[in-house]
Formats: sequence, structure tokens, C-alpha cells
Amino acid sequence: MDKYIDQFDLFEKIIIYNFELGNGGIGDCIKFFMFILEVCMKNSTRLYYKINNIEIEKYIKLKYDKMYIENIKIFPTAQVVSPTTYYSTVTYDYSIDIKDVFYFTDEVKISSRCLFPRDVHSYISIHLRLGDKYLETDKQYVLVKNDTRHYVEEKIFKFIEENYTKNIFFCCDNNAYKLKIKEKYNNIIITNCDIGHTSLSNTTKKQVLHGISELYILTNSEMIFAASRSGFSIIASKFNNIPLIVDI
Repeated sequence: MDKYIDQFDLFEKIIIYNFELGNGGIGDCIKFFMFILEVCMKNSTRLYYKINNIEIEKYIKLKYDKMYIENIKIFPTAQVVSPTTYYSTVTYDYSIDIKDVFYFTDEVKISSRCLFPRDVHSYISIHLRLGDKYLETDKQYVLVKNDTRHYVEEKIFKFIEENYTKNIFFCCDNNAYKLKIKEKYNNIIITNCDIGHTSLSNTTKKQVLHGISELYILTNSEMIFAASRSGFSIIASKFNNIPLIVDI
């Protein structure tokens, strides 16, 4: 990454990444940028991140300020891309860790310490994405109302029971389900988060901060068990390159 940044201003070709509200969640924002960055590094192309002043930009930032751009008109011949451009081709095959590109702000770290027990230093994690259909929010704001993710509850129970001696952080996009798992198993840790999807227009600033705080907590676990299909858990595992178990 350092070599790419050192040569950044010498590249003639330019791509501008334009991630706007409604383009996806936290994981989508990062995964598409990382995918495009991989292409740009191989093809000697400058990649800029357009600042749109959306909430997630306050809490997950690029390590290199020179990659930010506010006015895309200064590069009239640049190719402007959004996640929709890459839906059919995006992969998670990055040659560098996400931590070499992005970092969490101090506000996220402080929020995480408030949400997560301070006396727990070693833990593994489970992430379950139920889907937008089960978001506990005003349904008129949900973009994909029938979005559901396949999961096998018995596999979640089995994983917890096989790791009964360990602290397990359980992360889910539905608070009622989080509480259900917490009541069933004593070694489960959950956060008292205000859950929201960062892609929705009615999601509050607090919900965005809490969502990114949970991502940060996942990145610091010893491993992650992905109980359903979601970029959130994959991105969390690749942030610090920790093991990811997918059993769907």
C-alpha cells in the first residue's frame, strides 16, 4: 500500500468511488472500495473516495487523506463508479489487510468500550444477519422489504455449546433474537445497541455509531462464526485477518 501511495500522483488514469446513502451498509462501503482499490493498484490507477458527508464517513476513515476528494469536477475525464457497477464481479480477494487502508476513529473505540464489558479481553464472535425484513424499524424506509438470509439455528446452538468455556459475542441485526440467544446461554455477550441499517434514510446518528462499534468489536475477536450470508462478518474478519468460519 505504501508503494501505491508513493506513486499515486504519477498515475494518469483516475477512478472516483462514489458511495451514497442507499448504496448499502458498512460492509458494502468497505468491500467495494477494497475491490476497486485492488484493481487500481494492479493497473496504476489513482483511486479517490468522494466525500458525500454521510454518517459512516465520520467513523471509518481512510489512512491516506490524499485519496479523498470533494469536487469530482476537477477531474472531468475521471471514471466515476458506484457499488452497482460491480455487483456481479465483486470479490473479497484482497492482497492487503483492510487495516492498511481504513481505520476506526477514537469515537468508535470509546463507544465500543461503553457497549462491551471492559473485563472481557478474550472472546470469539457469532454474526447473524437475518435480513432487512426483520429490521426493527419503520418498514416504509426499508429498501428491500423481503430480504431474508438463510441460517440454521441448530448450527448456532451447536457452535455455542461446543465453545461453552469461551466468551462469545453474539451480533445480530434483530434485538429480539439477540435477547433470545442471551437468555438461552450464559456465556453469550450482547451489546445494548440501538440497531439500525446504515443504508436507510431514517437511521439515526446513534444507530450508525453503534453499528460501526459492533463491527469494531467483531474485528477484535479471536475468530468469527458467520451464521448467515453477510459482508459484515467477512469484512470484520479481513480487517485484522482473523479466522472466519462460514457454516450456512
